[in-house]
Amino acid sequence: MKNHYLKVIAVTFLLLTAFSCTTEVDEFGEDFDRDKMDLFFSKIEEKNLGMGNISIFKDGEEDYQTSFGFIDVENSISANSASKYRIASITKAFTATMIMQLVEEGKLTLETKLENHFPEIPNAELITIEQLMNHRSGLFNFTEGEYEPEDRIQPASRQKLLDIFIANGTNFSPNEKFEYSNTNYLLLSFIIEDIDEKTYATSFNDRIVTPLKLTNTYNGTEINATNNEAYSYQLENDDWVGLVETHYTILQGTGSVVSTAKGVNLFYNALFDGRLVSESSLDKMITMNDGYGFGLFTIPFYNKSGFGHDGRVDGYQSLGIYFPSDKVTLTYLSNGVNMIPNDIVIGALSIYSGLDYDLP
Repeated sequence: MKNHYLKVIAVTFLLLTAFSCTTEVDEFGEDFDRDKMDLFFSKIEEKNLGMGNISIFKDGEEDYQTSFGFIDVENSISANSASKYRIASITKAFTATMIMQLVEEGKLTLETKLENHFPEIPNAELITIEQLMNHRSGLFNFTEGEYEPEDRIQPASRQKLLDIFIANGTNFSPNEKFEYSNTNYLLLSFIIEDIDEKTYATSFNDRIVTPLKLTNTYNGTEINATNNEAYSYQLENDDWVGLVETHYTILQGTGSVVSTAKGVNLFYNALFDGRLVSESSLDKMITMNDGYGFGLFTIPFYNKSGFGHDGRVDGYQSLGIYFPSDKVTLTYLSNGVNMIPNDIVIGALSIYSGLDYDLP
């Protein structure tokens, strides 16, 4: 069924397009045109521009949701509101939250050196937890290395991954600059496991899922459409072609979470409402250094500014944003992309804001 590889695990953050300074959004979601929003996503589906699920929250409640396309093209299984997708690098916000919980519990500090846990990693005696969190460690991004497609579909033990990190070495000295690296968050997931003395999946369940009573959000394993999980695709000659799945062990803590769009929104709301970490911890998470905090970065939309993350792995692409000034949260999860999520989110936010927007 799945006979295509995506050659790289690409995770880069997309910022919403910069707009004219003369345009301002007064308030999100005030009597927005729901019919136009429905038509927007109908056209995306009709024109094969994408498949996925979007959810918009306002004041902690879901204000809009729609699903389009298929989670299993071969068996014609359509997406629905409870369909689950790999959220890719949005996972990093969950991992960063768990690290901050450990800090609050006195089991770790942001100044703790990596050598306390993995002294064999290059520069471990210099790299801090904070530098792992905000991508200033200097560690090479292993997903951009010589990691062949055939290797990506195989399970990877912790030791195998550590050996890869050691072999890849460093790109620069710690805190010299920002450089996005999935290596950082895999190491953070291992640290969570060691301190909690549990698997990352179990810690994730105990620290995030159970307190928030999330029913469709979890650390993913092999994707299974019979569990309402979406396979991923790329468009070729107007047909959605299945992609071979990167093994979930390679994605742990950095891109492994599976969720509905609603589930991601529930997480973001809980994080910013103070139900997962303290206000002082959240302040640290949203303090930007070269545009990146802890598992979060700033995302502008006209005069509004939100916090969130995007993600990309195989055919999955995602973007989740929380706008504190309006208590509006938007998450878009996709398993097939022909119109990039950034542009789809711009369209959805424009309609949600009552701005002029030409449908595709």
